[in-house]
Amino acid sequence: MSLLSDIAVPIAKLVNMKKYKEKDFLNPRRDTDFLNKKNFDKSLNTHEQFIDGFQVLTVFSNKSSNKHVIFLHGGAYVMRAVRAHKNIIEKLVKTYHLKITFIDYPLAPENTVEKAHKVVMDTYEKITEQYKDDEFYLFGDSSGGGLALSFLQRLKEKKELPFPSKTVLMSPWVDVSMTNEEIKDFEEKDPVLPLNGLIVTGKQFAGDLDVKNPLISPIYGNMDNLGEIFLIFGTNEILYPDCLKLSDMLEIAVGTTVEIKIGENLCHDWILAPLKESEETVNEIGDFFANMLNSF
Repeated sequence: MSLLSDIAVPIAKLVNMKKYKEKDFLNPRRDTDFLNKKNFDKSLNTHEQFIDGFQVLTVFSNKSSNKHVIFLHGGAYVMRAVRAHKNIIEKLVKTYHLKITFIDYPLAPENTVEKAHKVVMDTYEKITEQYKDDEFYLFGDSSGGGLALSFLQRLKEKKELPFPSKTVLMSPWVDVSMTNEEIKDFEEKDPVLPLNGLIVTGKQFAGDLDVKNPLISPIYGNMDNLGEIFLIFGTNEILYPDCLKLSDMLEIAVGTTVEIKIGENLCHDWILAPLKESEETVNEIGDFFANMLNSF
């Protein structure tokens, strides 16, 4: 453990991060634009387009291979991508020579999960047509991880489209109902995520759907034939019980293989924090996509 990770939890509690996070969830900002193409390192190439009115940004370098990652960001389905997401994209492109396509998908409360899935599917159809020779992967953190998993489950029905052979799920939010009885044992451990805020945003994003519909809570969906999954979550996050349940389901699924990394004493979606463990985990994600992780 690094010194930063040792002090991250008590500092977060001291400043009452949950209080501020819940405020952000209930009054999400729309004036941030960290993934504007102008903000990326000038040594990288960007291709921006708008699909169904939403930004789709492909980032690559002159050394990029045909390994192409579709990235869905976290933010409780209400918050836009943050600077750390941009930094992770740059790292994966520069160090591992990947192509990354970021989808700025529709968010609540203005939109619901059905609109988000339409945009993600429309984007995937177009990107796979534009980059026919590429091998496609999927990456989502937090709520983006939940969206990535539910998208995989939907994509199995689209036989005409290439299926992502690898998926990274970082602290995925896979059950927005938040009804797992073990959650209460982790609520105090989690220095970041407010339970009430999650319940509200989950209902907003569900719209008219039941919060246990697999479209928004993929833990209730089928886990067979999902390819290679790299599942990452921490012991100090409120989503730990559901992530642990997901890991058990993936391990017994047919046609699905899973590598599991549990961050001891690490909080939700720690790759967004300035920790030594964040850099290590992003490197493991890069190794996984670049065929350098030999755990399978």
